[in-house]
Formats: sequence, structure tokens, C-alpha cells
Amino acid sequence: MPFITVTTWPNQTDEQCRHLIEELTKTTHEVTGAPLDKITVVIQEIPQSRWGEAGVMATHPEFPTLSRKY
Repeated sequence: MPFITVTTWPNQTDEQCRHLIEELTKTTHEVTGAPLDKITVVIQEIPQSRWGEAGVMATHPEFPTLSRKY
């Protein structure tokens, strides 16, 4: 049955995570018809010091700009 992994930085509150899990579960059930008790959602939090985009570490002060290379 569906197993959903969300990978993000560790900056969400418990309430935000709870809401995300509820909404992903509900939407997955509506789209696939999978039973609610067979849908698993895992939120994996990766520190910014272990995250990079476009060759730029997420901890770099100019990350929002430098990581948007086209």
C-alpha cells in the first residue's frame, strides 16, 4: 500500500507535520482508494548542513539566490 516520504528541513512545527500527514493521507485515499490504515507517511528532516542544491550548501548565506542557477 502507499508509503509516502516527505524530505524537508527541520523547521516545521508538530502541528504543521500533523496537518501535512493528515492531508497527504486523505488525498492519497481519495485518489487511489487505498484504505486509510494502509497509507503510511514519513517526514524525514535533513539538516541544512547536509542539504545542497545547484552545488550550493543550504547553510550558505546566499543560498536562495545561488541555488537558483538555470
